[in-house]
Amino acid sequence: MKSIIRQGIYVLFILIAAANLYLFVAGMYLSDDINRFDNSIKKLTQENLQLEKEVYQVESLQYAASLSAHLDFTEKSQPVYFENLKYAFNR
Repeated sequence: MKSIIRQGIYVLFILIAAANLYLFVAGMYLSDDINRFDNSIKKLTQENLQLEKEVYQVESLQYAASLSAHLDFTEKSQPVYFENLKYAFNR
């Protein structure tokens, strides 16, 4: 009876050690994945900041003005004033 209990304890100890080893290795793989994802996030954040700067530059009025001057769109239109409209108001 004592030898069966002793063998059962040995088997249980081996199973617990194997489970501990498996969890340790799985934790190492997870830490590698976390590091890889962290590096990927940093790279994507830098790329996102660069793209935001480019979008702000393209959307700026100064960029539009310089591009229009470069493409010879310099003709100015006549402004429309509401005080001297030639159309009747619907009142």
